[in-house]
Amino acid sequence: MAQFWYAHAYRRNVVDMHITDDDPQFMTRIDPKRYAAMLKKSGVQSAVVYAHSHVGHTYYPTKVGHTHGNLQGRDLFGELVAECHREKIAVQAYYSLIFNTWAYRAFPDWRIIDVNGRGHGDSSRYGVCCPNSPYRDHVAAQVEELCTAYPFEGIRFDMTFWPAVCYCPHCARRFAEEVGGELPRTIDWTDRRWTAFQRARERWLVDFAALATATVRRFRPEVSVEHQASAYPLTWQFGVSVDLVEHNDFLQGDFYGGALQGSFVCKLLADLTPNQPFAFETSIALGLGDHTSIKPEHLLEAKACRAISNGGGFVFIDAIDPVGTLDRRRYERMGRVFARTSRFDPYLGGRMVHDVGIYMSTESKHDPDDTGRKPTEGSHKTPHVSACLGAAEAMIEANIPYGVVTRKGLDRLSRFSILVLPNVLMMSEQEAEAIRQYVRQGGCVYASRFTSLTTPDGARQRDFLLADVFGATFDGETKEAYTYIAPTGAGKRVLDQYDDQYPLGMANRQVMIQPHESAKVLGRLALPYTDPADPQRFASIHSNPPGRPTDRPAIVLHRFGKGRAIYAAADLESLEDRRWVFANLIRSLAPRRGFAFESDAPKPVELTLFDQPERSRMILHVLNFQEPMPNIPVNDIHVRVRLDDRALKAVTEVPSRKKVRFKISKGFVEFAIDRLETFRMFELRCR
Repeated sequence: MAQFWYAHAYRRNVVDMHITDDDPQFMTRIDPKRYAAMLKKSGVQSAVVYAHSHVGHTYYPTKVGHTHGNLQGRDLFGELVAECHREKIAVQAYYSLIFNTWAYRAFPDWRIIDVNGRGHGDSSRYGVCCPNSPYRDHVAAQVEELCTAYPFEGIRFDMTFWPAVCYCPHCARRFAEEVGGELPRTIDWTDRRWTAFQRARERWLVDFAALATATVRRFRPEVSVEHQASAYPLTWQFGVSVDLVEHNDFLQGDFYGGALQGSFVCKLLADLTPNQPFAFETSIALGLGDHTSIKPEHLLEAKACRAISNGGGFVFIDAIDPVGTLDRRRYERMGRVFARTSRFDPYLGGRMVHDVGIYMSTESKHDPDDTGRKPTEGSHKTPHVSACLGAAEAMIEANIPYGVVTRKGLDRLSRFSILVLPNVLMMSEQEAEAIRQYVRQGGCVYASRFTSLTTPDGARQRDFLLADVFGATFDGETKEAYTYIAPTGAGKRVLDQYDDQYPLGMANRQVMIQPHESAKVLGRLALPYTDPADPQRFASIHSNPPGRPTDRPAIVLHRFGKGRAIYAAADLESLEDRRWVFANLIRSLAPRRGFAFESDAPKPVELTLFDQPERSRMILHVLNFQEPMPNIPVNDIHVRVRLDDRALKAVTEVPSRKKVRFKISKGFVEFAIDRLETFRMFELRCR
């Protein structure tokens, strides 16, 4: 098989095999031929095959660990690889990197120890081992075994994250050597020792991933390496930063949320992955904890189409029965889904076109309100990521093309017309300077709340790092936890449903700012009659009506160089059911030529556009993903796609090759989609 097997593998599978050998029947009825036949029935092009599981047992005869006891010397992994290859299915060997219950129980010195001195796994079936312990040598030895014995195309390292904040002697020793002193035991995101610990945890995780990847590269340089990617948007405790990306050939991660999560994480992985396509995976069961259920076919199809509409592959996760059998119905169902999605394969690829870039910071995935708590007591809230998701939802609802960007993409900011900085809690000088130059050269920025106020080392700045760009200076925060924004004359268009008497309200504090002379004020801070925290003195017993207008600006527009910036003292993108205010602000920054595409599609419909200049075409994906399902068909969607001076030859629905009537108006091609059930694709052929 080709070295880069993943380049055209859009249909993939994982069969979870985290099975103990506690019962003599377990894994005794597995039939590799039937296993491979099930995969073939589903239509997959690649499969993740277990060499090692969370339990810690291997499915091959290991010399440095514990082979599953019921195999009795059988090389099950080798048999599965051979049968998959016989069916022309590429194989990724699965290795559970940090989760290893056998090693956790056998070697107490390898355990992750929490802040209370307890093993993180003492009362759980999930035993987890510290990457700073001698466990790292055990991992390297087993990876060497695999790479020198089996002909797989790729290897997947799963669970490359910290399940807990570790206080074991190995972590304490390494911190003392690299930073100095004892491990901090209290969360404080403005304390340099605490943030130094968090940055160290991120660095140590990258180091462990580098060890695993380098071991593969040493023995099998032609094999692809991938570390499970679902933790990039997750909270700080997991210790995952974008620096982990460099030890992957591509990204693939499992997610279990709804339509919004799918849209956002697909774009995040699409931006981060070193090579395309990334892959989005989810369970074929209703959840990982539900062994016998099966997701409805229409839901699986919508999720698969979500992946390909963002340029990715789709991976379905099944779970083997403890005895080693598989449920045929699951593979038949996925076979029908993949039979439909595979028709679009010839039209996939290219560069996703988006006007708005939502900036996600892996250093900002924490809750400032956790200060003073133990790591085991953290809230797991992520205001920055929530604001990112809110911004994404607003863009989908407003039919504005968006993508996701991280500090890995600082050198490519110019591909966006507008950059959204959603309450970015930590920002480095390097990030701030790249954004400053982006705006100076003509880019537009929307930023909210605490963006650029604290650096990743926990240093709280006296002012925003981007104060010159925002046209605003930091001046504290309101004590009131319920606040308002009243539009000025200049801001009436974006806050068009509100006025001085009835301003926009939100259950949030606002940052207080002083505007620079060159800034234009679009909205001003207004406060309730009384402090909402005072139970003795109030205006209305149920609510906190506005009663104190102020001269404090709450939204400012500022020209900087050739570009423009809007700063909002509250994260407006997080206001559920009022995100149209945020969308209005983004529209006010739109380029004169208009967005890449426009549509009147309703909220559940998302459009994505790919440019394929080498094929003289653009490909438009249109996905209907309603919640709950099944979808209600949507009729008569009108679409406008910007041509950018290209001469259009034809609009064709693919793969049916049915011609679509269109017209050209003011640099846009316009056409209608008569009916959308789940997914349709259109080719815009240019001369």
